[in-house]
Amino acid sequence: MKKRNVAVLTVAAAVLLAACGSRTGEKTSEELVAPEVSSEDLLVSSLEYLLQEDKEEGSAAEEPQPQPVLPEDSKEEEAQETQGETAVIYYGNGGSAVLERETVTVETMTPEELINALARHNIMSLDTKVLAFEKREGNGASTLYLDLSKAAGEYLQTMSAAAESVIIASVIDTFLENYDADAICLTVEGEPLVAQDGAYTAPFTRCTPEELLEILQPEDTADAAQEDTSADGTEADGQR
Repeated sequence: MKKRNVAVLTVAAAVLLAACGSRTGEKTSEELVAPEVSSEDLLVSSLEYLLQEDKEEGSAAEEPQPQPVLPEDSKEEEAQETQGETAVIYYGNGGSAVLERETVTVETMTPEELINALARHNIMSLDTKVLAFEKREGNGASTLYLDLSKAAGEYLQTMSAAAESVIIASVIDTFLENYDADAICLTVEGEPLVAQDGAYTAPFTRCTPEELLEILQPEDTADAAQEDTSADGTEADGQR
C-alpha cells in the first residue's frame, strides 16, 4: 500500500511540473493545448484516490473470516474438557439401609475428588486425606487399595454401628463403580481400618449397609468368643 501511495504522489508531482512548464513556455501552432488543471484540483483528486484506496482495504480487513467447522466428536471433547468428568457418588444416613446414587461433575477422576464429593454428604470428614491409592490386577479380578489419613478412622469411631456401615458401604460402592474394580481394601495410615464397632482387614466387594453389618466382626465379640473357647477347653481338660 505504501509503495502505491508513493507512486501516485510521484505521478501527481510530475503532472504539476509539466503543467507549470507549459505555462512559462511559448506555444507554437503545432503544439497540442491540454486543458488547464489547477494544482489544487490535481492534489484534491490525488488525495481522494488515496483515501478511496485506504477505505477499500480497510473494509476488506474488517470482513469476518469464515470459522472452521468442527466435527461432532471434537465438539464433545471440547465440552468435556470445559465441564470436567462425571463421577457417581453413593451416600446414605443411619436411618436408611438403602444408599442414594448421585451423578456429580469433578475436575478429574482422582481419589481425592471422590473423597471430597463424599465429604459433602458427610460420608467422610472434611479433613480426610488420601495417602495412597493403587489398582492391582490378578487372578482375573481387580482390587483397589485405598489408604486414608488418620482423620478417617477418628471420624468412624464417633459413629454408631449403623452409621458406620453406611459410611463404609458408601466408600466401597463409590470407588468400585468409578474405577470399575471388583474389590477394595481400606487402610488408615497403612494399617487395617479399625472402627469403633469392628475391624476391616479384608478387601470388600459391593454391598449394602445391612450386608456390611452381617460381615462385620466386632473385636470385643471375637475376643469374647476366644475366651469362651479357652474356658471350655480348660474345663474339659479338668473333667478328664
